[in-house]
Amino acid sequence: MALNLEPIYRDIFAKLKTRKKFIIRSIEKNLLTIEQDEEICGQKEPKVFEFKSPKEFEEFIHSENTIEADIIRQLEGNKMPYR
Repeated sequence: MALNLEPIYRDIFAKLKTRKKFIIRSIEKNLLTIEQDEEICGQKEPKVFEFKSPKEFEEFIHSENTIEADIIRQLEGNKMPYR
């Protein structure tokens, strides 16, 4: 019997707080596939990520949120990171 992980994955996805654009592409059995819309020099370059468990997906969400928080902290601070 396969577990219905869709509500769990959607709850975790709702915790994503970043400017990057992610969409849930599919949830099949226990495999979650998300896509990041990334535009490089006017070309759409989608990145696909696959997760086999809610824990793995939660770790990804946590790392993306941490990266976004670091960027915001740098932009709001007085120190310029590129000098």
